[in-house]
Amino acid sequence: MVISHSIVTWQGLTFDLWIISMMVIVMLVISLTAWLISRKLCWIPKNWQSVLEIIVEFIENSVKDSLGKSGVKYSYFFGSLFLFILVSNMLGLVPGFASPTRDVSVTLGLAFLVVIWMQYIGIRENGFVNYLKHFLSPTPLFLPLHLMELVTRPLTLALRLFGNIYAGEILIEKLTETFYIVIPSVWLLMSVAIGAIQAYIFTVLSLAYTGLSIEHQNEE
Repeated sequence: MVISHSIVTWQGLTFDLWIISMMVIVMLVISLTAWLISRKLCWIPKNWQSVLEIIVEFIENSVKDSLGKSGVKYSYFFGSLFLFILVSNMLGLVPGFASPTRDVSVTLGLAFLVVIWMQYIGIRENGFVNYLKHFLSPTPLFLPLHLMELVTRPLTLALRLFGNIYAGEILIEKLTETFYIVIPSVWLLMSVAIGAIQAYIFTVLSLAYTGLSIEHQNEE
C-alpha cells in the first residue's frame, strides 16, 4: 500500500481519501437534514417541510413525465441521485471543502450506476426477453449501435457534470486570488445556479434515456 497525501494506492487501485471524505459528508448532510425535517411532520407543511415536499413533488413529477405513473416507484433512486449531485456541487462552494463531482471517477461512477438502473427498470417493466429484443431491433445489425448508445449517453452526462463543476471551482480559486471579493462573490452566486442546473440536467436526462428505452420496447 502506498500513501501520498490523500491518495492511497492498493492492489493497483487508486483512492482519493479527500474526495471519499467529501462524499461521506454529502451523505451525512442529506441524511441528517432529511431526518431533522421529517421527524415532526405536520398536515399543513411549514418552513423546511414545505421545501422538502416541493423537492419530492418535483422529483415525482419528473419521473411521471418520463416513465409514466407506474414509474413513481423508482422516484427514490432518481431523487437520491438528484440530491447527491446537488449537495455535492454546493459543497465545493464552501471554503475548505471540495465537490465530489469535481472528480471524474465520481461522475463516471454515477453514470455507471445509471446504466445499471436503466437495465433493471427495462427488465422489470418489459421482461427479460423483451428487453433483449430491443438490442436486436430493427435488425441484429443494430446490436453494436445499441450497445454503444447504452454507454455513450451516461458517459456524456458524466463528462459534462465533471467539466462544469471542476472548471467552476478552478475559476473561483483564480478569481479569488486576483480580484479578492467583488467578482468572486458574483461568480459564486452563478456557481450556485450552475450547480443546481447540472444536478437537474443529469437527473432529468437519466430519466429521459430510461423512459425512451422503455417506450421503445413498449412500441415493439
